[in-house]
Amino acid sequence: MTPVSFDTMLRKSLVFSNNPTEDEHAEWQAPIPGGYWSLFGIFDGHSGWETSAWLRDNLLVAVTGRLADLYNRIKEAQSPSAEPTSVDIEATFKDTFKEVDDHIVYTALNLAMSAASKYEATNILAPAYAGSCALVSFYDSITRRLFVALTGDSRAVLGRRVSDGEGKTLRYDVYELSVDQNAQNAAEEARLHAQHPGEVVVKDGRVLGWGVARAFGDARMKWTVDTQRYLKTTLLGRSVSPKLKTPPYFTAEPEVTCIEIQPGDFLIMASDGLWESLTNEEAVGLTGWWLQSRGQTAEMPIPGIVSPPELPVNFPEEYQDKTSRYRQWNVQKHFVNTDSNASTHLIRNALGGADEDLLAALLTMRSSRSRNFRDDITATVVFFD
Repeated sequence: MTPVSFDTMLRKSLVFSNNPTEDEHAEWQAPIPGGYWSLFGIFDGHSGWETSAWLRDNLLVAVTGRLADLYNRIKEAQSPSAEPTSVDIEATFKDTFKEVDDHIVYTALNLAMSAASKYEATNILAPAYAGSCALVSFYDSITRRLFVALTGDSRAVLGRRVSDGEGKTLRYDVYELSVDQNAQNAAEEARLHAQHPGEVVVKDGRVLGWGVARAFGDARMKWTVDTQRYLKTTLLGRSVSPKLKTPPYFTAEPEVTCIEIQPGDFLIMASDGLWESLTNEEAVGLTGWWLQSRGQTAEMPIPGIVSPPELPVNFPEEYQDKTSRYRQWNVQKHFVNTDSNASTHLIRNALGGADEDLLAALLTMRSSRSRNFRDDITATVVFFD
């Protein structure tokens, strides 16, 4: 299969609230015999920009290298046409994420300890003190398998068209490819309490005050208490939180899912700023509407301004809109379709949609006040075949 140009398969956009922005993204495409690999990353930073920027420059490179090693080992051990199992690829993602985080948190610590100056040590430790979520997708065009690895609370969903049997697209089904790793995730709460018996790790919807349950960096949630006390007295380290009893609490180990791609599928990846405003179904429906309005499906476009139930997407029977931003802004959701970029289309509708006055107010509000009303938002939309 001939590699697909990113210009025809990829749409991406970013709107920042923090200054400098703490969101980053990266894309990587590599030819392989008979096809290509594509990797896409969303990195949602917090407590600074340093970790997400470091991941932007390094994580996809590390993942690609480890996947290449895995594929080569399988082919050498079995046959030139052999492919790794999903279990093999999942394990590679988990090992690579953890090794990268160890470099950020522990290798940097050792380097800082032997640094020639406080200035040098402070810069070495910057990506460790800050933190970042990471959402990485890997697509193999030969097997048509898409893998999604998540650490944190960014999210990936897949839209799949449902036709009438004659090629006419009617609606889209939604496939959730990741589950937010935060205090609202019962499995994450159970994991944390099992690892730290007797401690109140999750309280009031937060993990020891944090919004996420897994992350890169955030070394204060990983270094021992003694290490942090030493850094406080010698290398301008931060005070140790009295809540910390038995670190580590955070891990960078991802949860990995796999799905086989069908022609016409599209992938939406976004930092949590988008999902504070749009549900999975709304994001898929908006992207389907965007495709239809541009003649890329056989269905006639939906005209004008629409409300969520009018979007071409299958909502579940017990559908609930648990997003928070439109309620905070005290307006109803009404969507428009005016952008040539699908990701920009999603972000516009996450920031007011048809309410141009609200959109203008949100986009012109300066940092740091803007952070009370919207987060950094990064969105990537990938179209397959």
